[in-house]
Amino acid sequence: MKLADLRRTMTPADRSAIRRRSLLAIPLLGFLLLGLLWIVILSRLQVEKEAAYRESSASAAILSAALEQHTIKAIHQVDQITRFIKYEFEKSPATFNLRTTVDKGVVQSDTLVQISLIDSNGKLIASTADADSKPIDLSDREHFVIHKRENDDRLYISTPVLGRVSKHWTLQITRRLNNPNGTFAGVVVVSEDPSYFTNDFYNNAAIGKDGVISVVSDNGVVLARRTGSSNPQTPGSFSAAGNYPTGRHVSGVYDDPIDGVSRIVSYRHIDGYPLGVLVGLSEAEELADFDHTRNVYLLMGIFITLAMIAFFGVSTSLISKLLGREREMIDLVEYDALTELPNRYHTLKMLREEVGQAANVGRLALLYIDLDNFKTVNDTLGHNAGDAILQLTAARLEDAVGGAGMLARIGGDEFVVVMRGDHVEEDATRIAESIERTLREPFDLQGSAFVLQASIGIALHTIADESEVDLLKKADLAMYSAKDAGKGCYAFYSPALAHRVDHLMKWEQQLRVALNEGQLFLAYQPKIDLAHRCIAGFEALVRWDHPVQGLISAGEFIPIAESTGLIVPIGDFVLESACRQLGLWQRQGYSSLTLAINISSVQFWRGDILETVGRCLREFGIAPYRLELEITETAMMEYPDLVSEKIFALKRLGVRIALDDFGTGYSSLSYLNRFAVDTLKVDKSFVQAIPHDRSVCVMVSAIIGLARSLGLTVVVEGTETEEQIAWLESVGHVEAQGFLFSRPVPASEIGAIIEKFGVCSADVT
Repeated sequence: MKLADLRRTMTPADRSAIRRRSLLAIPLLGFLLLGLLWIVILSRLQVEKEAAYRESSASAAILSAALEQHTIKAIHQVDQITRFIKYEFEKSPATFNLRTTVDKGVVQSDTLVQISLIDSNGKLIASTADADSKPIDLSDREHFVIHKRENDDRLYISTPVLGRVSKHWTLQITRRLNNPNGTFAGVVVVSEDPSYFTNDFYNNAAIGKDGVISVVSDNGVVLARRTGSSNPQTPGSFSAAGNYPTGRHVSGVYDDPIDGVSRIVSYRHIDGYPLGVLVGLSEAEELADFDHTRNVYLLMGIFITLAMIAFFGVSTSLISKLLGREREMIDLVEYDALTELPNRYHTLKMLREEVGQAANVGRLALLYIDLDNFKTVNDTLGHNAGDAILQLTAARLEDAVGGAGMLARIGGDEFVVVMRGDHVEEDATRIAESIERTLREPFDLQGSAFVLQASIGIALHTIADESEVDLLKKADLAMYSAKDAGKGCYAFYSPALAHRVDHLMKWEQQLRVALNEGQLFLAYQPKIDLAHRCIAGFEALVRWDHPVQGLISAGEFIPIAESTGLIVPIGDFVLESACRQLGLWQRQGYSSLTLAINISSVQFWRGDILETVGRCLREFGIAPYRLELEITETAMMEYPDLVSEKIFALKRLGVRIALDDFGTGYSSLSYLNRFAVDTLKVDKSFVQAIPHDRSVCVMVSAIIGLARSLGLTVVVEGTETEEQIAWLESVGHVEAQGFLFSRPVPASEIGAIIEKFGVCSADVT
């Protein structure tokens, strides 16, 4: 057999595909006819729509022309008034009387609010609204500033303003007055009611309840605007505010920038004046008849379509279903729906055939690939993102494997490669190294970049009578051996691995019994404030009271718990027990005590860590700032961006965050500020060399000084001698934890320690 025989066999499916293509001729013909039908329907609808738009645009143009004439008439009347007043004033400024002049030559109008005169200093000197006008200062008005600056005879139209004499919102239309020598003499102001431009013009029957008419200045400011009303007996809404951008001073179809209604707009600029008029007809109202016609066409088209689909569907449904079911059953049973790779069933079936052939002994290899940190990414970014990552990973693995073997997905984040050849051991090594290289390139998803690692176990088929399950188990054991070697590497199976697994399974079972039977308990080690020699708080440490082995420290069984997944229930037990004890201390009056709890990296990356901590805080009624979660430096380095988000989420609950075992990893001081930690715990490996190793002393002193300057609490672990304590006291305010003060003790012995050292007051802690 050739290597290609290991890959997907498609001969039955190919025959099925040929039959399917033959059967597709009938529905394809039907779809062609349906396509022609819908082309005709949609083309007809497009013609109808264009006609409706043309008709509406023409109506809007007629209305805008009428509004233009209405506005020109009003503006022209005011223009004549200002020219008349200007003429009379400049003819004899000394004897000019506004009221006499107005009574003599100005036709009164209901929309004319008042006519005013402003002198060259901006003082109101006369007004038709008040015979005894007070000299109000109007020099700040925009029209006064412009006329004083520009010596011309143009008519100026202001934005609507609140009149200081009339106390009404008015549209002020002004013209410059000159002295006989041509110098600035003042301004004549005609105040018009802005609603006049639109009130008498708007008609629901012509413009509709969602239409709009508006008078707009050249700079886009609305001078008068009225919209329709759903009740024909009720006037619409008038306003003299808003803005139409200059880009909208055109005819067309667009959304009104003031109320967002889509309208068919006709705009006309009024020659000789700095303004234009705009009429907008609601697109929805104007296209109502077209929408009805469209619905009729669409219903007819849908009816015909359904009838044709039913006709062609009945003729091919039975055979199509049989062929479709055949292919679906093969895919569902033998292939992974997410990655479209062969699944566990297909792999075992194929392996069963391969290991059953004597010629394959020594020529067959199985690579078992497990993504080391996929669960962390999946819990953090969510399962949808996790599925996307698996698809990307599968694509990279296919590129790495190429034609050298068959790639399959047999579990959540587990893949296998089946290989065969005369030099299968060397080929398997080459493929494993290729997979490691291809996974080193970071993935970029949802704005986060991260690198996946894979542990690869390689098992060779060297025993003639072993089954496919035996070969898969051997590769699985080799994969766990690669994980124990530091992850991100590969390992070959050896018989010694089977003995190690038996030992691990034995301890896992005993650890499960310990959880169920209450063999785990917490011991508490005090943290001493060296400046006051009192207890600032405790650290909770889990212990195992084994019925045969006796007391077992966390360092011996926690690695087993992490490798078997038992660290999750153990972490929950520690968190709940510690919070219960802290709540008890607070009720006993030790409200200033803090309690630190170690959080494993596995528990930290769990999606429900926030809910678990929040539930414990509520259930045991403890002050959040008295609870401190210790996270190792190594856990923080893996995904800094994601770690930062998670820490900030925990801090929002009010708890404190401690950076544990500082100095055992990369010791990046930038983490102290980036992750918003509250406490820095200096690892005991530094303390052992104090005070005799000068370089270590300098390093620890610098770390403590920097941490204190950042406002962090510093806890030094592993203090065992008075010399160490004396040196630490000289460096600064720190807390110490170690056998010199007390070993970790059960809760029942805490009283004696408190009696010996006392509890620091709240102002100290």
